[in-house]
Amino acid sequence: MSMIVTGWAMPTMSGIARPTFGSGSSGLALVGWARFLCPPFFRVGTKTVPTLQNCTLDALAGGVLCVALLASAGAATAADLTELSIEELLNIEVTSAGRKTQKLEDTAAAIHVITAEDIRRSGMTSLPELLRMAPGLQVAQIDASTWAIGSRGFNGPRSSKLLVLLDGRTLYTPTNSGVDWDTQDTVLEDIERIEVIRGPGGTMWGANAVNGVISIITKSAAATQGGLVNAGAGNYERQGTVRYGGEIGETGHFRIYARNASYDSLPLASGAPARNQRDLRRAGFRADWALAGGDTVTAQGDAYEGNFDYTGSTLSLAPPANTPTVKTANLKGGNLLARWKRALSATSDWELQFYYDTYERRNARQGGRRDTCDLDFQHHFPWGDAHNIVWGGGYRQTGDRMDSAFKETFDPAQRTDHVVNAFVQDEIALSEDKLYLTAGSKFEHNDYTGFEYQPNLRLRWKIDGRQTAWAAVSRAVHTPSREDTDLVTNLNASSGAGGITSVRQVQGNPAMQSTKVLAHEAGYRIQPSERVQVDAAIFYNEYHDLKTTEPGASYLVAGTPGYRVLPQVFSNKASATTHGIEWSGNWRPGDKWRIKAAYTWLKMDIRRDADSSDASVERDVGLSPQNQLQFQVFHSPADNLDLSAALYYVDSLPRQNLPAYTRFDARAGWRARRDLELSLTGRNLFDLGHTEFGSLAGNIEVPRSIYGAATWKF
Repeated sequence: MSMIVTGWAMPTMSGIARPTFGSGSSGLALVGWARFLCPPFFRVGTKTVPTLQNCTLDALAGGVLCVALLASAGAATAADLTELSIEELLNIEVTSAGRKTQKLEDTAAAIHVITAEDIRRSGMTSLPELLRMAPGLQVAQIDASTWAIGSRGFNGPRSSKLLVLLDGRTLYTPTNSGVDWDTQDTVLEDIERIEVIRGPGGTMWGANAVNGVISIITKSAAATQGGLVNAGAGNYERQGTVRYGGEIGETGHFRIYARNASYDSLPLASGAPARNQRDLRRAGFRADWALAGGDTVTAQGDAYEGNFDYTGSTLSLAPPANTPTVKTANLKGGNLLARWKRALSATSDWELQFYYDTYERRNARQGGRRDTCDLDFQHHFPWGDAHNIVWGGGYRQTGDRMDSAFKETFDPAQRTDHVVNAFVQDEIALSEDKLYLTAGSKFEHNDYTGFEYQPNLRLRWKIDGRQTAWAAVSRAVHTPSREDTDLVTNLNASSGAGGITSVRQVQGNPAMQSTKVLAHEAGYRIQPSERVQVDAAIFYNEYHDLKTTEPGASYLVAGTPGYRVLPQVFSNKASATTHGIEWSGNWRPGDKWRIKAAYTWLKMDIRRDADSSDASVERDVGLSPQNQLQFQVFHSPADNLDLSAALYYVDSLPRQNLPAYTRFDARAGWRARRDLELSLTGRNLFDLGHTEFGSLAGNIEVPRSIYGAATWKF
């Protein structure tokens, strides 16, 4: 790649026309794009690139993109895009909102769909990065392996109030309440769509779907026949994928894949060296059969292994008590899933799904293994002329075996938990094709808090063929994790009175209760013309029994040497309210252009109870940006050339003293042949780097980067 790109000369920027939107002006449009994309590579405001390495990177990005665009201007021809029209976008079928197939415009929820075409043209190379495109989500990269991803506040490395699914398999871990994004990976070309629901989804998906649900849905094996080879490299990452699909008998299809991804350490803002690199290797399969009588059967599975570096500390009772060290975590895991679906009629079906998931995480701070078995059944059917019912139930067993060290200890070291659930939801047509009322609830029993219920009530009003309004009231819960109840963490040690060492310790609390939210939402969708669509939502949420840490009575631990424990114990002594506005829009100014924009405003108020001593919980307001803005442009000046650009603005994080940042990404994709696509993506092109979220290692910067890739299908 470097031999190809380093020979480009830096083009002159003067005299280049602005972007134009007419269908017959492909050449001018390309020249305008060149001017629009290229200046940030060379100069942003008064900032000058100081080093030869960065100058080379500027020349690489600016030269390749600008020269490629200018060279293609004369060859641009009129061509229809394969992207969805505004009408087709609203008619996308989604399944996550009601656990049944329905049009996006017919959902009484704040939902956004990231399509396969969005994924291809984004230039993103990982699942967390793709979620930046979803309006309302807070997505922050902490380092090369760690992300903070949340919805409607309470963001952090462990976003406990967001449930994530991959083909119906939950990625949420009950060990520490969140998603281990460092192990979540799949072939991006095989993703059919990503459905992002902002707001509670507990009625359909159970506990921990408090502020949102992300459902990643991959294509059937029949849709991925033939071979695919993808290889890419940049200044901070390298990836490679091989995938092949074929037939099984007369009605079956399969695909198998293997991929490798390596990410270099991201730098510290201070300029000091950092160690946070990550490597992940993954392989898997999927098979689908279409059987007689309308039955479909799916079997799929994945296995992975890898490692990442992180900055931790070694704790001892002898000086030096606390020693920062760089450690390596080892990862491995796998899963198997089977799904049987039967269509009873055009409007009725049932589905039975089972999966097994296992993973191990081993490091000096915390390690262990978790095994999960999950069985789920659902039945969808109409009842009379006015009712559309979905009901079902499930059982989950999850067990762990945790390692122990002086730094962190689980008590007990092994634990097996069970969750039993049942749900029912009915969509009632109050006025045919006009007014619909949806009512339902989830009923669960878990081993931490016992019985939980999560009802919702939704009203959808189809004003006319172009306008829909909806409102909802929902209750959802976040149940305690294994860490919340059973973990003892020794944070640091220091010399105390009488020469006795004092150890500050955080202790789990078996009496922890679930966090509850009562959410109020309303939304409005309108398509004022064939080329414009707007979606808006407002919300007001009330949270109770939020987690806090409260001081306990100190005590002495006998031994050689003995030490005094200064405990902080988990409790539920805080509440909060959040409210906000979410707006997004799509505009197709011409057949070759698509423009997307979104804005989110969030206001949080967290209050500790009168008997709480945890002052830090009130400052957690400053961990989620108050304002977010994104703007995306997609253009296809020729039938074999795709251009895209994305601008993201994220507000400051006062809790971590991090300023607001603006990120600009751009991608050029060229289909050199029918079966070969070459692409070049530049990320964070407006500056040399910015910090998106703080970490224990210090403020790590997301740097400017370039990534080139080739995809061959055969």
